Amino acid sequence: MQAQDLLKLITSTLEDSKALDIVEIDLVGESSLSDYIVLCSATSSAHAKGIHDKVHLAVKEKGIYPLGVEGETDGGWILMDYNDVILHIFEEDLREVYHIEEMHKRAQSRRVQ
Repeated sequence: MQAQDLLKLITSTLEDSKALDIVEIDLVGESSLSDYIVLCSATSSAHAKGIHDKVHLAVKEKGIYPLGVEGETDGGWILMDYNDVILHIFEEDLREVYHIEEMHKRAQSRRVQ
C-alpha cells in the first residue's frame, strides 16, 4: 500500500472514530524517518484506546502491521508507527503540553476536520 493510501485509510478511520483536531504533517523529502505524521486528540484514555483499536483493525485488514506501538495500555499518548505514517493519539490536555505540531513548523500540515 502506498503511503498516501495508508494516510487516507488512517485519517478516515480517525474521523469515523470521532477523533478530534486531526492534523496531517507532510514530511516527504524532509525526513528519512517517515513520510507523514498524523496527530489527533481523544476526549479520554478510553476514547484514545478505542481509536487505537479501530485504526489497528482497519490497517490490519489491509495486511499491514505497525513496526511498534507505545502507550496503548495507558492511553494518554499512544504512538503507532506504520513506517510511512506515524500516528500520535493524545488526550486533549497532553497534546497541549507536547506541541508536536511546533516541532514540524517548516513541514506542510493540513487540518482534516
